[in-house]
Amino acid sequence: MLGLYPEIEPYVQGMLPVGDGNEIYWEECGDPEGKPVIFLHGGPGGGSSPRHRRLFDPERYRIVLFDQRGCGNSTPNCATPEADLSANTTWHLVADIERLREHLDIEHWMVFGGSWGSVLGLTYAETHPQRVTELVLRGVATLRVKELQWLFGGGAAFLFPEAWSRFLAPVPFSRRQENLIEVYHELLHHPDPSVHGPAAIAWSRWEGETVKLRPQAEVIDAFSDPSFALAIARIENHYFRHGGWLAEDQLLRDAGKLRDIPCVLVQGRYDVVTPAITAWELSQVLPSAELVMVGDSGHAFDEPGTLHELISATDRFASDWQDAGTRQDEERNPDMLFGDEHVRRYEETDGEVGHDWEKGAPCLVLTTKGRKTGEDRKFALIYQFDDENNPVIVASKGGAPEDPGWYKNLQANPEVKAQVKADKFTARARTLEGEERSKLWEKLAKVWPDYNEYAKKTDREIPVVVLERV
Repeated sequence: MLGLYPEIEPYVQGMLPVGDGNEIYWEECGDPEGKPVIFLHGGPGGGSSPRHRRLFDPERYRIVLFDQRGCGNSTPNCATPEADLSANTTWHLVADIERLREHLDIEHWMVFGGSWGSVLGLTYAETHPQRVTELVLRGVATLRVKELQWLFGGGAAFLFPEAWSRFLAPVPFSRRQENLIEVYHELLHHPDPSVHGPAAIAWSRWEGETVKLRPQAEVIDAFSDPSFALAIARIENHYFRHGGWLAEDQLLRDAGKLRDIPCVLVQGRYDVVTPAITAWELSQVLPSAELVMVGDSGHAFDEPGTLHELISATDRFASDWQDAGTRQDEERNPDMLFGDEHVRRYEETDGEVGHDWEKGAPCLVLTTKGRKTGEDRKFALIYQFDDENNPVIVASKGGAPEDPGWYKNLQANPEVKAQVKADKFTARARTLEGEERSKLWEKLAKVWPDYNEYAKKTDREIPVVVLERV
């Protein structure tokens, strides 16, 4: 049974102004040159946590997490009385995700979302399908009336009557037959803390008591924390009473926009918060989606069966992502060196090990400055010499639609270091054009014919770079 990856810390983090007085907290973990993935947390208003970083292999993923407007470390927090929710909608969040993508200079990324994050993930992907490489969704929801009525209209109460009685406790008896989402809106925004405080805890605790197949005291206690409860209750209630600003059935109706995007739906059979019917209905209108129904799980992402399937999905998509010169495909010699091990052995032996690579292709070690971290980033790359004895390399990334990270690094800072066997030198990187590019492309393709195949797979002109000694 697969479990979470080891604990990991961000290598960079920050606050991004997104308008309307809001700043969102974001962080990156894992490999800065790895497969980009964005994690969309639940709630809305739940915030991200260090455990969410561990859903992805840190050696293969560039992991992006952020706290959505009004919650977590983003400001202003909706637990504060002055917080304005009028500029906090699904469409604001979709725009925030795009702004963050552009800020981080990411062309395309995998989208991973659970619970409310599945709603946001679907909305973002249907709005910007060209930016999404894969979708992994857990505890699938679409915020239709029947889904909201199930959770807040008494349906789930048939399974959790004790917890439901606690949810009803702040509601005047005379109003318990009304629309409880609207009643709670009044309670949560009452100016008296003795009113909005208990109402927030009752709302949040209801989720904490139903989120697991077997309720856990520590989870219920976390959801009952007054500050957390007030932020999540106000934001959730705000979104739910507006149906997420989505037309009824909109996300199912527009699912055809996702037909070319690999998608895995992981759903607990006994999920009370987002019942299995929605995941099943989405799979019926999105035949390309893989629906995994977990027979012994409720709603939470970390229940063993659900967690196993989520990690299986993220591992599989990481394996499908290949970076030329660092990933190994079925046709390559399994004894050859790749990635960091290739660089390490090359530097230890001055190229005695690692220079003559697969199919006889010669390799050098390129050192760039990370464009975000400023730290040295090293890559083993195939090369040939030009007429001036300067090494020439190709930014192919196996024919992927975007340039490799090392090329983006040297675009930001063309001053690099190179090692060809024992020869170590400083160089300035220059991208070739026209006849000069064509001539050297042909020379490199003779030692690595796959470059011609990579060029057929992508719409971009694959950069050819000369490292001119300085």
